[in-house]
Amino acid sequence: MDATRTARMAARPVIAVTTGEPAGIGPEICMALAARLSGATPGTDRPARIVLLGDRGLLAERARAAGVAPVLRDYVAAAAAAGDGGVELLHLPLRASCRAGRLDPANAAYVLALLERASDGCASGEFAAMVTAPVSKAVINDAGIPFTGHTEWLAERSGRGADGVVMLLVGGGLRVALATTHLALADVPRAI
Repeated sequence: MDATRTARMAARPVIAVTTGEPAGIGPEICMALAARLSGATPGTDRPARIVLLGDRGLLAERARAAGVAPVLRDYVAAAAAAGDGGVELLHLPLRASCRAGRLDPANAAYVLALLERASDGCASGEFAAMVTAPVSKAVINDAGIPFTGHTEWLAERSGRGADGVVMLLVGGGLRVALATTHLALADVPRAI
């Protein structure tokens, strides 16, 4: 890791948050997060910068529908970003219009573009980490794109393959690594 990248990440890490399936719950979850962080006391410094990756119009629509008014600043990679509790937005446009609850394979490429941009940013050191909102595997597959899940997609994209990569769930002091993923319960014994 070069010195500039190390210094940037140590000073204030940038966390990329993909907004997920545009017709799903991800945009609302992200707007709730942004609204909560926007309500922070001015001058409050956060330990990390939060950058949402998604469509500006879609997120504004979902914020209005949820009755929240988050402050979203445009993301500038090199900016130090004031510690005002706000959230930054890296605008990536939808591929097709979208209505909440109406899944459309026409936006499968958009969903993958969010993941690609976040993972590329992590690989380059622009982002210290990524968080992903839910996606619809079925909609991505309906678009003719093979997609088993985030874990497998990230493993393949990183060049690591499925071996040695695990899905880890963390919460309430508990950390659980899964022995299998995306299998019918009847198939689990043979897979272990």
